Amino acid sequence: MALSVAQELEPIEGRDVPLFPPTYPAPERGTHRHDTPYTINQLKDGRRVATLDSVQSQANRMEAAFHGELAHAVPRITLTAGTRTLALTELAHRIADAAIRASKLGSRIHAAFEAYDHGDPLPIAQLGPTALVFGAWDSRDTRVKIPRLIRSEIHAWDVDVFTRSAQFSGAFTREELGFNDKEWKQGADIGFAPTPSVDQHGGVVVHGPIRQTASLHLGALRQLDNAAAGLGNYLLGLALGAFWTGGRDYTLRAGCWLLPSAPPVVEVVTRGGAREPLALDRDPALPFLEAQLAVAKERLGIPVGETAAVEYDPAAGKKMLKTKDKA
Repeated sequence: MALSVAQELEPIEGRDVPLFPPTYPAPERGTHRHDTPYTINQLKDGRRVATLDSVQSQANRMEAAFHGELAHAVPRITLTAGTRTLALTELAHRIADAAIRASKLGSRIHAAFEAYDHGDPLPIAQLGPTALVFGAWDSRDTRVKIPRLIRSEIHAWDVDVFTRSAQFSGAFTREELGFNDKEWKQGADIGFAPTPSVDQHGGVVVHGPIRQTASLHLGALRQLDNAAAGLGNYLLGLALGAFWTGGRDYTLRAGCWLLPSAPPVVEVVTRGGAREPLALDRDPALPFLEAQLAVAKERLGIPVGETAAVEYDPAAGKKMLKTKDKA
């Protein structure tokens, strides 16, 4: 069983204005590449579909709620390295992140992944429960992979790719600034001389729907609950809370601001493939999460809302590098 959400979206500036998908570096020479830095796939009928927000990016937006509005719903572990302090939920690989592994939690994290691999998810939940919601891969140690329970992405259908050009012109001439011809040509690099920018990526114009699609694996939640009674409901609360807060933030990036154009379509998908409508929004989702917190803390031993601060150990980090070299 699964929970499915489809949300139709519209650009704030209207359909005639290009939207800007995320850009990615060009692949190495000799590999297939497109003439655009965007992720755009062409269907067999010729239409092109642009990814406006990837699964990973959507997970980051949702997880941000746990070092913001929903910080009280998870253990509040922070990691300090140098002069910066970040919440565990801000680390790219969550509890599998190399930086948190090089702290006093390293051995405990290792043991938690091994326990998960043997059917016990509770030690992971007691450290970083969002790893069970958004997934984690301990690719550099135990090799244990935790699949994500919730996934979301945003696509724009039937797009045309635009380019744009610009010309920078400085306020003063070469003579006024006292440069010779050679110096003036060099001056383009530091902002003195006129500089053209031609045929740069200019976004996409969308002719078809813009849609966020999200799903939550209810069957996997049930399995986690079988392993530790009450854990499934707690993680369900985290997933719903994350989606109805950070997952509904459609200010994706400059030039890509979206708004819902209709109410979301929420359905329960049964094992047999039947789809049953479900009335669900932020109002019941957040109270459901709040109701699970006491159970998570008292019955499951998850230190919900409790703060723990650890520091990055440079020596441990260097030891990890040496271990990798030996491997």
